[in-house]
Amino acid sequence: MSRAESAFDRLSVGLLVATTTITAALYTRLPDTMPIHFGLDGRADGFAPKYIGAWLLPLLTAALWPFVRFGGRLLRSPARERYERSPIALAALLTAAFMAGIQLCVLAASLRDGSFGRGFALLLAAFWFAMGLIFPKVRRNPFLGVRVRWTLASDENWARTHRFAGQCCFVGALVALLGAVVGSVALAIAAIVVTALAPVLYSYRAARADRST
Repeated sequence: MSRAESAFDRLSVGLLVATTTITAALYTRLPDTMPIHFGLDGRADGFAPKYIGAWLLPLLTAALWPFVRFGGRLLRSPARERYERSPIALAALLTAAFMAGIQLCVLAASLRDGSFGRGFALLLAAFWFAMGLIFPKVRRNPFLGVRVRWTLASDENWARTHRFAGQCCFVGALVALLGAVVGSVALAIAAIVVTALAPVLYSYRAARADRST
């Protein structure tokens, strides 16, 4: 394990500890019923008891981070080697940071007006921009990236698709940032969804083009 990977791992654990500590410190101030789902307008439309709403995301993060970080051990070679040559520690850190950000948004919404507001749109923009930097460096694997039949069947299709996916992420991040500026969570979410689906279509068309040549 490199020094950078160790640093990323420590930051990931630190984020989980920090959000857990903040949640515990605010627990008595949280309402008995907390929002756990939000509509496209950014307002809460799903609720749960406090003991669920407060701890759901930290528990999910505690399960999701180890899977992203060490999931390669579940694979056989050469898939395991390709996975572990990808920037997995950084991807796991971004996952932990994203989940921590959502948790803070939920806590803020619970203590204020029940709305995600601009904070969530800004979080989406930052996360998607960071993923745009990572995607071109991810090697073919079944856990992280654009995992469809055409990419998993071909190193070339995977590489081309993920270069395109990185570009899509940058565009989506810019539009999501615009959503944050104008206060439209719907615009930010739509930008992420569209730019997440575009590489799937790209990989399909690339596969068809390869078969026709």
